Amino acid sequence: MNIKNTPKKDFQKLNKENSHYNQDTMLEIKEQIKDIHKDIKNLIEKSNEEYLNLMYSNLKNEFISSMNGYMINKINPELEQRMVNPCDMREECKNVFEKYLKKHTDNLTPNNISKEKINKSKTAFEKIKKNKQKEECDVCFNEVSNIFEDQVNIVKSIKFYDNQKENDKKKISNIDEKKLVKTVLNPISHEKRLKILKSIAFEPQSFSSLSNLTNLKGGNLIFHINKLQKNDLIFQKQTHQEYMLTAKGFKVLETLLNIES
Repeated sequence: MNIKNTPKKDFQKLNKENSHYNQDTMLEIKEQIKDIHKDIKNLIEKSNEEYLNLMYSNLKNEFISSMNGYMINKINPELEQRMVNPCDMREECKNVFEKYLKKHTDNLTPNNISKEKINKSKTAFEKIKKNKQKEECDVCFNEVSNIFEDQVNIVKSIKFYDNQKENDKKKISNIDEKKLVKTVLNPISHEKRLKILKSIAFEPQSFSSLSNLTNLKGGNLIFHINKLQKNDLIFQKQTHQEYMLTAKGFKVLETLLNIES
């Protein structure tokens, strides 16, 4: 097309069409670039995640290996310290115990620990125990059993941390320490207040019954009751003036029961 011979009206129309075409093309290109950036970002994130998972796996294996080495190296000094001394069979028994603990510790990791495996180890120990020669042997056998339990607890604690979900970790990270101490830990940190919570968990209690239960009179009892009320752990019924647990108070007692058990 010869632009010189193009009428002005047609030229403006052509220019407008080109402008729309350019805008549409630019928008399309921008969208394509966005998609490319998104794909690249996803690829990088995936690569980073795979790399971090690999790094974590390697570090975890190294740590487990170090942990097992630590537990095995600790066996001899522990036996040396805990076994009966003097005893004419000490060295002979120590060799048997050390062999048992090394065998069952070396094969114990967060990946394979189970009740069946632990029970199998304990059964093997009971067979050894049948060969005891005298009453004093019970002391050494109990100490060896305690050493094995300590080792099992170490492995279990590592498994617990390993099994924590990412969502749980975020929830734990978001705990408000000041608020938790002020509204939960401090209110239940006194044995009298804990006794009040326990008593009204079974049935509502009046002021006089709480006084008899805690041996607190007047202002002293009011102080502890107010502490629990202000932090929404108990409330007072309007009808009979008895005290009852709130939902929060029940959850606190339930948590304490789980911890104790």
